[in-house]
Amino acid sequence: MRVTYKVEGIDDISSVEPQYDSLGRYSTMNLVVISLQIIAWVLLLNIINHHSLSIAVRGLAVFLFCMLMQGVFTMLHEFCHRNAHQNKKLNYLIGCLASTLFGTSATFLRVQHWGHHRRNRTEAERAEFIHDDESKWGKVGRYYFAILGGIWFLCFLFPMITPFISYSFAGKIACDKRFNTYSAAFDEFTRADWLRMRIEGGCLFVFWASIFYFGPWHWSTLLVAYGAFAFSWSTLQWVYHLHTPIHVVEGAYNLRAPWVIRLLFLNFNYNLTHHRHPAMPWQELYRQSNQAETQPLWYRYFLVFRPPVFFPEDVSKLEKRYF
Repeated sequence: MRVTYKVEGIDDISSVEPQYDSLGRYSTMNLVVISLQIIAWVLLLNIINHHSLSIAVRGLAVFLFCMLMQGVFTMLHEFCHRNAHQNKKLNYLIGCLASTLFGTSATFLRVQHWGHHRRNRTEAERAEFIHDDESKWGKVGRYYFAILGGIWFLCFLFPMITPFISYSFAGKIACDKRFNTYSAAFDEFTRADWLRMRIEGGCLFVFWASIFYFGPWHWSTLLVAYGAFAFSWSTLQWVYHLHTPIHVVEGAYNLRAPWVIRLLFLNFNYNLTHHRHPAMPWQELYRQSNQAETQPLWYRYFLVFRPPVFFPEDVSKLEKRYF
């Protein structure tokens, strides 16, 4: 008989993200940051595209591009929490700029993200575990598809096809919600969200089609840069949560990284602190975190590549270790 485990902390997370008065405290800084990220995005793609440079230089540029784009995602993440700018229109502008560079719809990520805060470590977000009602090889296949770039690919592709998909289709996607957090999010789209995502998806298609056909970079440059980013970002999506306690808030880690990586990530590696304080801006995550309550990012990253295992009978063994 299947045993259902109560996910601790789930009753403390509201179905709708609370509206805090203190959001957007670093509005001007965030405008500067997204502007610098756009400039760096152009410069790094230029270097990758410059075939007269050595492979080592271009390879380093690809690595820095991947790290930079993690920070672009952080700015998109700040938009999702309405924390990028105190002005709602400028907050949305930052979200649209970041999502365009990232390659998705701002609204798509916003709806998905608060659902992640509510579903963390539920059955829908235990990618590393195979449950009784799941196919072992189906779970393994989906897991490796996801971490090897599939998460980013679906974020990129889906918004661009939504102009051709009606709102009623969202319910059909949500049928797979029990073990799939991305499907579960489609239960949470309003008609207004869907319409906005369709508009953003159409704009995204026009932008990227223009870049591919008329932009200054060869299509192979974009494939290399974004292929590497798709892999790096997708592998990092679950690095903070795998094999953590079945707790919607505490089921996360803060991960140490060299200051350069932390700077490019905009402190996103302090994920546990963010889950405890979703309204805390990225500028405060590092100094508000207990540095003894961490693991190295590199260590957790290598663990991501292990295959899923069967869900343990004794969930008390899923304890966090700090070193």
